[in-house]
Amino acid sequence: MTQMTTDAKAAWESKINWTQIISVLAMGLTMFGIDLDADIQQRLALTISSLAAAVTIVWRTWFTNKTIL
Repeated sequence: MTQMTTDAKAAWESKINWTQIISVLAMGLTMFGIDLDADIQQRLALTISSLAAAVTIVWRTWFTNKTIL
């Protein structure tokens, strides 16, 4: 049986975790913290979630250490 190990960062050091936390906070402010028209709230929430997903994909694809021993 082959054993594989990877380098792991602490959760607070993760770029992906920070991206997701920032997007959740931004969407929360958009929906509940800022007085905007419903249409603009929906557009901002969609934009923020789409950008967060795209940034997460970029982080995972090109900027994550993939060392396997």
